[in-house]
Amino acid sequence: MKRTLLFVWKWMPAWLQRLAALILRPRYQVAVGAVIFNQQGQLLLGRHTYRRKYPWGLPGGDLKPGEDPLDAIRRELFEETGLSLHGLRLLFADNSEEVQHVTLIYLCERVSGDFRPSEEIDQIRYFDVDRLPEFYADQRVTIRRTLETLKKKESGNDHELA
Repeated sequence: MKRTLLFVWKWMPAWLQRLAALILRPRYQVAVGAVIFNQQGQLLLGRHTYRRKYPWGLPGGDLKPGEDPLDAIRRELFEETGLSLHGLRLLFADNSEEVQHVTLIYLCERVSGDFRPSEEIDQIRYFDVDRLPEFYADQRVTIRRTLETLKKKESGNDHELA
């Protein structure tokens, strides 16, 4: 069956291949998230106004079509909090098991500016990593992986990092 489908695909015009791919392939939402620690090693979280049960989570948001991910994380944080990010580097890409969602997680060396509440985040706060609030499942997985990734990096066992 697969061989027959590939044969048919080969002879389809390019516009029809693109249309079929658009219809048949899964669609993924792509987002960016910022991991920011203060001098005491506490993690910055935002209280998201649109999340009912577990409002706290990493700041970030969706990429716009054609937008560079670094520009997206800077834009999202500024729009949501009024803060500017400095010294960003990609930690990993997180492919959610819960939904078709990929998040690019960036570690930020420092932030500047004054917090300004927005329609999306009305409060920010630094939390001790061993006393974090409850999260939705996808945020819990992302934050756990973030902390594990940084711990591996600190111990010098970063050959597994992507």
